[in-house]
This record gives sequence, structure tokens and C-alpha cells, in this order.
Amino acid sequence: MKENKTGNACFSALEWEQVMQLGEIALSPDGLTLAFVRSRRSVEQNCVIDELLLTATAGGSTICIGKGTSPVWHPNGLSLFFEQEENGVPFIWQYHLASKEKKRLAPVYHSDYFLGHLADKKFTISPDGRFLAYISTPPPPAVTGHPAIVVVERLLYKTRGGRTRPLFADGGYSQIWLLPLEGGVPLMLTTGNYHHYSPCWSADGRHIAFICNRTDNPDYNHRSTLWTVAADTGVIQEVAAHPGTRFKPAWSPDNLHIATLVTASELSSKDSPADDTQVYITNVETGKDQCISAQLDRRADNLCWHPGAQAVYFTAGDKGATNIYMAGLNGEVKPVVTGNGLIKEYCMDGSGTRLYFIRNAVTLPDEIYVYDANTGRERPLTDLHAGLLARCGFSPAETFWFASHDETAVQGWLMKPGGWRENVRYPLLLVVHGGPHNMFGFEFEERMQLLAANGYGVLFINPRGSHGYGQAFSMGTLLNWGGHDFKDLMAGLDHVIQRHSWIDENRLGITGQSYGGFMANWAITQTSRFRAAVVDGGISNLVSFAGTSLYHLLTEAEFGKPWDNYSLLWQWSPLCHVKHVRTPALFLHGERDYEVPVQQAEEMYTALKKLGVPSVMVRYMEEGHGWRPDLRPLNRLDVYSRMVQWFDKYLL
Repeated sequence: MKENKTGNACFSALEWEQVMQLGEIALSPDGLTLAFVRSRRSVEQNCVIDELLLTATAGGSTICIGKGTSPVWHPNGLSLFFEQEENGVPFIWQYHLASKEKKRLAPVYHSDYFLGHLADKKFTISPDGRFLAYISTPPPPAVTGHPAIVVVERLLYKTRGGRTRPLFADGGYSQIWLLPLEGGVPLMLTTGNYHHYSPCWSADGRHIAFICNRTDNPDYNHRSTLWTVAADTGVIQEVAAHPGTRFKPAWSPDNLHIATLVTASELSSKDSPADDTQVYITNVETGKDQCISAQLDRRADNLCWHPGAQAVYFTAGDKGATNIYMAGLNGEVKPVVTGNGLIKEYCMDGSGTRLYFIRNAVTLPDEIYVYDANTGRERPLTDLHAGLLARCGFSPAETFWFASHDETAVQGWLMKPGGWRENVRYPLLLVVHGGPHNMFGFEFEERMQLLAANGYGVLFINPRGSHGYGQAFSMGTLLNWGGHDFKDLMAGLDHVIQRHSWIDENRLGITGQSYGGFMANWAITQTSRFRAAVVDGGISNLVSFAGTSLYHLLTEAEFGKPWDNYSLLWQWSPLCHVKHVRTPALFLHGERDYEVPVQQAEEMYTALKKLGVPSVMVRYMEEGHGWRPDLRPLNRLDVYSRMVQWFDKYLL
């Protein structure tokens, strides 16, 4: 096993390859078998492999039935539907549990148009088991070559980038299709130049709820609203118009209401909204809306109706932990499953008694657990990382609170270096989250573990703008990226230095990805206390970002119309203050990043070079934004390796 700088067993590249991501959990109708997706890295093949696993809910062995994603059970429980590529084309497949046979059913063509982070393209099966509804564009036309001239007429013409996506979005629109499971060809149920997604069947099987932006110029706003389409006639009807944005409909078991996630502001964003999503229920007959989660004042996700139709379950982040809550139709919210960890996904049995959920914690990668409402107890159902945990010691993190510059209470976490010893002083790295409305907390974060394993203390904080602390806190970055949030970070840094003598305040580094990269850029223009910075996919110029990013409405939602606020955008741009930088900086960026275009790194890098500040830019030619799981593990390893080497060079 690799030894770290202090001579203790650590989280190395070899162990990193063995950390698996779990997701897309689905319980069989009889409640006896759980299907889920395991994503594992293969450094040797330089790819991520998605596999379908089945495990008995009573306990026992877990089996892999092959590659695939998006598992959905047939109502009779005899077969499982999933998506798997063949010759580069995704297909819907059916797996028969008794015979273990797989049958290919229909191709799926995914549009590269950015629908939003909460858009759902999963399959859904009618209650009677006759039809499978799925999202696909019509079959694309044959490619005749690479055009030398591209004519652009749409505003949102870029994709999210990466090696698996083309440069520009295709002209296809996502439609709802019906696949007859008793035989027959797929039928396109919706039509028109709009994207339809997040389908959900009504309890009586007559309608499908979905999300769609049917305004005149959907590229110019994020007013996605709730609609239904009749399964037999294709008649479409808007259920609830709302000035904000809706996501993820869930139809109640009694057929009376549809629950959705809703942001309230008219000028919202489907990428990283300041508005916390709330749980709304809409009366299907009257269209009347009711928010039932406001009592909690947190950001909701992952909706699921109780089988009795008297409550909606959801996840929400709260002070660094992501838990499961229950909201009654009267608006009373109660915690259901809580603890210091991150619950990613969950599902419920037919009686509403048991919840099966995927959770990780600071020192524990993803596993599946089961919660019994009758006893109030939970237990682990899988133990997929047992071997890794036996070989490798992960670093715990201690949470703390401090008063910021204006006495606002802010939460942070401090992780000691691997092999920490008394009377030894260590360098400290401040890691900033993205968003800006993401949330750090009690989750397993491989970047933190790798940095700690290499002899660094790691500090991470939820400054103003983070979710998990209420709507007012989430909106703390509006009009001033680098204002209160930066002061929060510096106050937290001062707090831990004053209280922990092992921190060497002369050996401080900063890093962050996306908005965290923006903050790393901003910090080195505002202070010289950091001796090294690693900027990962970061923003440097809000003026150019507003006109070139796929997320054009993010800037608008945070700062207003760019042409009315160019001076404000420039004021809060790191590039505006770049002449003050003395900190050596490493810029890591995906060449095909259209969320934060690579020119953002180039502008900052060029300025530092001309100023004589030590700087290096690394451009990953096939990568998009955020080193997503479907990309190449060797590139992500390279990112981590260069990050550690840069800090070693300037902090050790």
C-alpha cells in the first residue's frame, strides 16, 4: 500500500479507483428485491462502467446482472427495464428475472440541449403494465459530414460539453414516447418545438404529467411549468402556471394531486438557482397550488408520495447533512431519516413502512441502508466498500461554527492531515464549493480525502449563498459574488488558525471548482495570504462569462440584465483586480467546457503571465465541466496529481 508523507496508510490512486458511486435505486413491487446502479472506475480501460445490481431486501448476496442504468420494475415484478448502449446507441432493454434473459426493445435518442440539472429522463411504466413512457427525440438524420460553416439562430445552441457530446446541440426536441409492452412500435405522444421531460403516470393510468417550457422563446427564460397529456388521445393541458420553474412531478396515489419542486422567483435559473426549491402540491381538477414544505425553509429534492396519499416525502440539506423529511398536506414537516451524512436517493415500499436509501458520510463511501418506520431504526443493506475500508483509513472532519464579519453564524469543517501528530505544524488548504448555491457537509468527498492523505489539513466552509441554512442565507451572493461569501471564508480561516496550533498560517493554499474556482481567483486578487492556488474550471470575467456561458440566465438571475449592469459584473470579476495577484496559480480546465468556457482560465492565466506571477494552465482536450463520472478517470487522476504537486511545490 502507498505510504503518505507522514508514513501512514493513506487514500491513494489505487484506493481511489475502488470507490464506487451508487444511484438509481428501485424496489420491486413485492418489496423483496432492490435494483440499483453501481458506477465503478477502470483506470486500466480509462472509463467508468455502469452496472445493474440486485440485492435481497432481507439481506444476502448482491448480484450484478450486467451493464445498464435507469432500472424500472414491471408492476408484476417479473421483469426489469433498463437502458444500455449498443454500438454507441442507447436502447431500452427488458431483463426477465426467472430466465435471466435480456431483450432489446427500442432505441433512445437523447437531445444534447441543456434541460437543467433537475430534469428527469427516466422511464416510467403505466400502473397496468401495458406501456412504458420514455423521453427521446425522433431518430436523428444521417450525418453526411462535418460542416465547415455553422449557422446559429438559437440562443441555447451549446451543449454541456465533454467527449461524449457534440459541440452544439442538435435540432431535435425531447418528446414523450409510449412503448407497448405487449408488442408494437413506439408512439410519439407529444409533438412540437418544445422539450418535454420528467414524465410521471397518473394512478389511473389515463394521463402522464410532465414538465415543459411552452413560452414563445424558451431559450430566453426558465419558466418550465406542469402539464399533462392524455395517454389515449395525446391531448395536452397545462395544470399549473407559475412564474418560476418546476421540476420532477410526482402524481399522488389517489390521483387528486401532483407534487412538484418549485422555485418562486419569476427570474429563476435551472442551473444553480438562488431560490430554494419547495414542495408544491397542485389540485389536478382546479390547478390550485399549495406549498407544503415552507415550514422547513430548506431546499427540497427527490419527491415521493406516501402510499396513503396524505404526505409527500423529500430530501433536503440542513446544516451540512442531507436528510429525508415528510410534509403533510397541511404543511406540517417532520424529519424521517436524519444523521450526519448525505442521502442521495431513496425509495419506499408499498406499505410506506420501509425506506431504502443511498447514503455516504465523511469517512464512508456510498452504501444502501433501510429504515423501518415501525421501529424507527435503520440498518445497512450493502457493504460494497468493506474491503476498501479495511485497507484504507479515511480522515474524519470536525464541524464548527463561527461568527462572520457581521456576526452571521457560519458553519465549517476541518480535516486533519493523514497521520497527524502533536507538535507538528502542517499546511492548510481552503477548499471552496461550487454553485454558488451548493453545500458542503458530512458527505464523502474524494478530493478532500486525497489532499488530507498527502499531508494537508483541509478546511471547507458553507459561506453566504450555500443552501441548507434557509432562503435568506441562500440569497447571500446576489449582486456581490466575492462580497459576504469571501468575508465568511476569511473569517472561518482566521477562526481555525486561532484555535489550532498545528496549522502553519505561513503555508496556506486555496482551491475550488466552478464557482469555487471563481472564489480561488477572487481570493488571490484580494489577499496575499495564500502561497499557492489551484483554480479548477473557474470564472475570472463575469462580463465575458455572461455572454459565452451555457448558463446565461445564471448571471442574469444573480446580477440582472448584463447590459444594465456591466460595471457591476466587472467590479466583481477577479480579472478587474488581477494586478494585485502575487500568488502562484495553477489553472485546470476542460477544453470542451461550455458551462464555464476555457477562455475564463485563459484570460486569468494570460494576465498572470504578463504580470510575472508563476502560473501554469492545463487544458484537458476532451473534458467538459466538473470532471463528470462519464468521463475519463485518467484525466481526473491527472487533475488530482497536478493539484497535489502544485501545493507541494509552494507549501512544503
